[in-house]
Amino acid sequence: MRIACVHFPHLYMQSEKLTRPQLEGYPVIIGGTPDERSSVADCSEEAAAQGVRAGMPLRQAYHLCPEALFLPFGGGYGRIWEDILFSLGAFTLRVEPAIPGLAYLDITKARKIYGNERALALAIIEEMRASIRAQVRVGVGNSRFIAKQAALSAWDTLIVEPAEEKTFLSLLSVETLPLPDKEKEHLRLLGLSTLKKVAGLSRKALISQLGARGSVLFDIVNGADEKRPIPRRRHALCLERENTCEVPLRTSGEVRAAMEGMVAGLADELGRMRLVCRKVKLVLFLQDGVRLEKALVMKKPTAEARHILARLSSFLEYLVVKSPVASFRISVPDPAPDSGDQEDLFRKRSVFFGATGRHQGLLRLPLRVCPRHEDRGRRGGHPPAGAEIQVYQCLAVLITPSR
Repeated sequence: MRIACVHFPHLYMQSEKLTRPQLEGYPVIIGGTPDERSSVADCSEEAAAQGVRAGMPLRQAYHLCPEALFLPFGGGYGRIWEDILFSLGAFTLRVEPAIPGLAYLDITKARKIYGNERALALAIIEEMRASIRAQVRVGVGNSRFIAKQAALSAWDTLIVEPAEEKTFLSLLSVETLPLPDKEKEHLRLLGLSTLKKVAGLSRKALISQLGARGSVLFDIVNGADEKRPIPRRRHALCLERENTCEVPLRTSGEVRAAMEGMVAGLADELGRMRLVCRKVKLVLFLQDGVRLEKALVMKKPTAEARHILARLSSFLEYLVVKSPVASFRISVPDPAPDSGDQEDLFRKRSVFFGATGRHQGLLRLPLRVCPRHEDRGRRGGHPPAGAEIQVYQCLAVLITPSR
């Protein structure tokens, strides 16, 4: 398994500087005032140079850097991180947030789209800088630990190639190990100050010194492949538009006209995320309280507003209901939680946009969404007739086709 670690140094501080560029060059601490019983959420590089660290009590940070400007922890920081995770989901279905500002991506299949891991890492950096204007570093390795250390050491990208893990790890200090301070001190007392020295011990020797953690440590310092998979993020996609009609809509033409702007917005968002969709969901809320839902499958995957609108229009032409439409919703559904077919949809970049196109994100849409090519019936085939589409009984004809 190949893992990319995406690291945003001083993420919250970067966010503050985007809105307040006058903070550049000054020591800043985010988390509250020094008299609050709270901890540092983030700080500027100037404050970090004086020993301030995230997680440190604010009072201690004040003693280390009394001239710093203390800012409250804003409520929008969490949304910033969620937006970043959402954007990273355009590269792979498997994204694992570690802490705010650091996330792991399983790029084992994603790298095939870009030709190599460096091209993928540079595409991530380009996308993050373009979409959220954030500085970012990307490290790639065969484990979370190696990828993280590569990201922390990188100027922009650092790829630890297979068979080079031990060489890279030999340069690191035991301080980088994910161990409690007490156990790090124990290793130092044994004269094991670098990972190169720790790697010289056998698994049995490390277990005798550190117990069960010794076996994990042996795998880390020897650059063993990651065994614990990165899970797929669920509900990463939420593309939806809803319209409440000022006047109830009685004809299909009126409904179609009201949908045009909403469909254009959905198409723009799909294009921004480098995605295409094969299925959209239409929900009609009738004036008498009845709710109708329909999943519409298009002939070909698309992100074009005109194709989506044409599919919706063809359905409306034959729709018969007993009450005018009071409001409606158009959405691109989230992936099925237990569907594994999404990961069979990876293709080479030329299939998506051609040799001159920008990078194509991996798909986070439902089972019926696929890249820009014919749906050739990936594993599992098509669902049985009637499994996806609900058929409604026609009770009256109050919505008539427009002429």
